[in-house]
Amino acid sequence: MFEVAGLSYTYSSGRAGLANVSLQAGPGERVVIMGPNGSGKSTLLRLVSTELPAPRGTLRLFESGWDSTSRRLASRRLRGRLGVVQDQAVHFDELTGMENGLFFAELYGVGEPEAEPRLAALFSNFGLEAVRDVEVGEYSYGMRKKLLLAEALVHDPELLILDEPTLGLDPPSQAAFLEILEDRSACGTCSLIATNEPGLARRVATNVVFLSKGEVVAQGAPEELLEGFGGKTTIEVSVTGHTADTIAVEGATVMAQQGRIVAESEMGTEILPDLTIAILATGLEILRIDVREPDLADLFTTLTGLHIADSRADSSVRGEDG
Repeated sequence: MFEVAGLSYTYSSGRAGLANVSLQAGPGERVVIMGPNGSGKSTLLRLVSTELPAPRGTLRLFESGWDSTSRRLASRRLRGRLGVVQDQAVHFDELTGMENGLFFAELYGVGEPEAEPRLAALFSNFGLEAVRDVEVGEYSYGMRKKLLLAEALVHDPELLILDEPTLGLDPPSQAAFLEILEDRSACGTCSLIATNEPGLARRVATNVVFLSKGEVVAQGAPEELLEGFGGKTTIEVSVTGHTADTIAVEGATVMAQQGRIVAESEMGTEILPDLTIAILATGLEILRIDVREPDLADLFTTLTGLHIADSRADSSVRGEDG
């Protein structure tokens, strides 16, 4: 569905956006790109969507389709096979949600008789029925994001290019989006997704790509990446009573704080029985135990020394932020 080989891109400012990136995906696959701001996530998505001019290296879309090395401009027909959700929604504020949806469906070659029932179903999925005839200028950020997703899906694209698709969505809409994504993948739709939510990445990705400073640090299936990662399990125990200054548990680093005990261990939850006994022995009462296993964000930090933020910060330079 898409292939990039030795892909590099430098912005007019001189800042490198990507450096020698190579990856590919076929029908039904879901490639998730992870990396902090400035790592090249949005640059990669904008290149694959043909928004940015031809880069150094090779970018191919679809079998026997567009090839960046030919210097041919991407045709409207080819772009009609893409469904794109950028990091910022672009709509006509004076038009209603349905009118916006129909306008973009027409651009994708789907006429109103066919588009209207499709949009009605998508509006229902994302909880937009009550505001379908309300001007988008009155929409919240979350409503605009839902509308953007509906517009990207209305023409049944073969390749979805999604930048932080769940950012701003309420839990029911997130669940609806994940269900739609799985259904489309089962029908052969390929997805290229940028997100820094490790839980989402692990759930949806067939392949995860770590980007740092425009370069690929690692890539592979989520479970394969995590399998050899000796990360630490974090156990947080909420307690009542006078917190002891020190609590010793073999195989763990334990920190006693007011109202909670935090333990980190490479032995996973194996230390939990000993930790519980040690806490109770001090006279504390256990209220709650929370366990957090190492995730893709932890692995990224171990590999690069950099932290992935859970959400994107606004950038002062449009188009050079990801």
